Amino acid sequence: MQRRELLLAVLLTVGIGTIPIYGQSLNQQALSSFPAGTIALEYSRPATLRKLADYNTLRERYMGPWLKELATSLKQLGVEENNVDELMLGWTTVGAKKELFGLATGRFDSAVLNERAAERHIAPEKIGGATGYCLGAGLETPCVVVLGPSEGAFGTLSSLSVMMDVRNGARPSLGSNANLAKVVSDAETTAPIWGMASDGAVASWFRGWMPTQQDIQMDWTKLFQGVDTLRYSVRAASDVRLHLELYCNSAASATSLRQVLEGLKLAQQLAWQNQHPNQTNPFSGMEVGLNGDQISIQLTASYDQLSAAGPIGAPPQ
Repeated sequence: MQRRELLLAVLLTVGIGTIPIYGQSLNQQALSSFPAGTIALEYSRPATLRKLADYNTLRERYMGPWLKELATSLKQLGVEENNVDELMLGWTTVGAKKELFGLATGRFDSAVLNERAAERHIAPEKIGGATGYCLGAGLETPCVVVLGPSEGAFGTLSSLSVMMDVRNGARPSLGSNANLAKVVSDAETTAPIWGMASDGAVASWFRGWMPTQQDIQMDWTKLFQGVDTLRYSVRAASDVRLHLELYCNSAASATSLRQVLEGLKLAQQLAWQNQHPNQTNPFSGMEVGLNGDQISIQLTASYDQLSAAGPIGAPPQ
């Protein structure tokens, strides 16, 4: 995890400016910057989430432990966590592993950050015709590229080289896949957290995000083999509301999956009751809908329930 946090810290170190870019703009940036092989992406808006009284719970459960480590790294550079406005993360499959890359925006004191970068001997270099900063040598070293006064890209040298090729028109973009482009373009970008997953990343998403009980054993890959794409959004106020859409490869696959999900819902209710007998059961209000080849899931949970439900928000594995 430390490489990811240090990578993001360096991204902010190289002088991101003062103009925020929200929701739809970063959404379109992902479509034109991320490669066609992107299997998952996730947007989050810490600038909005920080205003919530229960931000720390969301921070732990939905944005992952890497944000905590990022904040620690940023403080070492003289940057507080509240300077980070937006993040858009993407994943591709590289051999047997998933590779992370992304975009970020925020507000920072460029003079202070550049001074800290110089203290750490971070020298600039050209990546795809833009100014980049790498933390070592080789294709797997973490790097950042400055895209403008308020935006930067981060990833390994290999993934950033691919991303810059995409931006320069030398490789196909995520937006060249009409189906995925529509899923991303139609995303609920007003939500402070939203994302999508395709192919094998759908099962990984469920393993990482959905609250599950220890007694539930499920072959997630087999369960979602009929699902082409998943899209989700998270809204948070006095409680947390997860809206999920599953796009199946046929109406028959959707019908079969809904039946399994209804059974899983019942099993989750019973498991929750056994493990948390004195707490309100979030699965009792879980709604599973069906419309042709599309399944929708609505789940509302309190912050206490999120804390009791186990890890949420893990990236694709």
